[in-house]
Amino acid sequence: MMDYKSIKDFYISEVGNNFLPYWLEYADEEYGGLLNCISNDGGRLLSYNKFTWSQGRWLWVLSTVYELAGKGVLASVERKSILSLMRGTYGFIKNCSISSSGRCHFLLDRYGNAIAGNDSGRTDLSIYADCFALIGISAYIRVTHDAEEVVLADRLCSSIVERLGTGDYLTDPYPIPPGYKVHGVPMIMINTLDEYAMMRESFGLDSSAAVSLASRELSFILDCLYDDAHGVIREHVSSVANSDVRLIDRHVNPGHVLEDAWFWIEHLERYGGLEERLARIERIVSSTFELGWDDEYGGLFRFVDCDKGAPHGELFGTPYEKLIADTWDMKLWWPHSEALYISLLLHRITGRDCYEEMYGKVRSYVYSTFPEGTDREWIQIRKRNGCPEDKVVALPVKDPFHIMRDYLKIIELLDTWDETD
Repeated sequence: MMDYKSIKDFYISEVGNNFLPYWLEYADEEYGGLLNCISNDGGRLLSYNKFTWSQGRWLWVLSTVYELAGKGVLASVERKSILSLMRGTYGFIKNCSISSSGRCHFLLDRYGNAIAGNDSGRTDLSIYADCFALIGISAYIRVTHDAEEVVLADRLCSSIVERLGTGDYLTDPYPIPPGYKVHGVPMIMINTLDEYAMMRESFGLDSSAAVSLASRELSFILDCLYDDAHGVIREHVSSVANSDVRLIDRHVNPGHVLEDAWFWIEHLERYGGLEERLARIERIVSSTFELGWDDEYGGLFRFVDCDKGAPHGELFGTPYEKLIADTWDMKLWWPHSEALYISLLLHRITGRDCYEEMYGKVRSYVYSTFPEGTDREWIQIRKRNGCPEDKVVALPVKDPFHIMRDYLKIIELLDTWDETD
C-alpha cells in the first residue's frame, strides 16, 4: 500500500530544499528570466544567452510554485521573492521574446536582443518556443489575476494557431521531414491550449475555441498516430506506402508518449471523454513503458524500435535520423520524471497495482542513477549504463522544467488525494 502522505512530503522537500534553491541561483534578477546555459554537471555557466523555450518553462514553474505556496502547500517558499522573479521573467518574454510581428524569437542575449539562429536570418526558428512562452504567460496571468495581460496571451495564441494552419512555422532544433506528420506539434498544442483555456476560464472568459482545438489535436494523436498493432504512438507518420521500412517511421519516443499521456488524461478529465478513451490510454502507457524499458541496465531508452530494441530501418540522411541512431540508448532525465507522474496519476484514476509497481520501478532507478553526490540537481544526461554523459540533447542548456514540473504535478495530485480520502 502506497503511503501517499510520505510521497507528497518527499516531493515537497525535493522542490523546497533542492531543486528550487538550485535554480534560484541562476535567476537573472537584473534583466529578467533565467540563465540556464549550464554544463550538464551543474557547475558552470557556459553562456548568458537565453532561449525563449526555457524562459516560458521557467515562468510556468515560478507561477506554479507561487500558487502552491499561496495555498500553504509549499510553506517554506517566500512568495514575495518568487513574485518578483515571475514579474521579471514575464517582462522579459513580453518585451523581448515576442517580436513586433507577434512571433517569438528563438534565442536572445542576456539583455533581450534577438539572435538569428541560421543562414536564413530568421529568429522565429521554432513554434515550440511560442508554445512554451504561452504556457508560461497563461500560468502567470492566471495566478496573478492580471486581467489586463489577457490580451497578450490572446494575441500569441492566435498567432500560433494561424501559423499552424498555414504551415508557416519552423520546429528547430528538429525540422519536420517533408511529407510527414509528427507527434510533437499536436502534443504541445494540447498542453498549450489547456493552459491558455484555464487562464481564460479563471476570468470567466469563453475558452470553447481553445478547448475544441485541443480536443481535435488529441483525437488526431489517439486515432491517427496510434499504432494498434504495437499499442504505441508513432512519432513520425508518412503517407507513403510501405513506409514502415524506414527508421524514422518505425521509431518510438517513450518519454514523449508518457508525457503526452497525462496531457490527454488531464484534458479529458477537465472537459469530458476520459471514460471512453481510458482503455486505449492505459494500453499505450503500458505498451510504451514495456517497450522503452532497458531490461539490462534499467531505465527508459531515449528511442526504441516499435518491435523493441535499437531503432532500425532505411535511412535518408536527415539530422533527426542521425540523432536517433547516435543517442537512442541514452538515459535522459525527463522521460523518467514524466514516468513518475503518469504512473501515480493512473494509479489515482484506476487503483491498479501495475501502476504502483511502475512508479516503484521508476523511482528506484531514478534515485540510484540521476542524483550526483550532494548536488541539488540531477546530472540530467546519462549513458546507457547510468554514467554521466557530456552531450547536448536538444538545446545547449540545463533544463529547469521537467523534474520540477512533474514534482509540482505530483504534489498537486497527492494534495487533492489527501483532501478526498
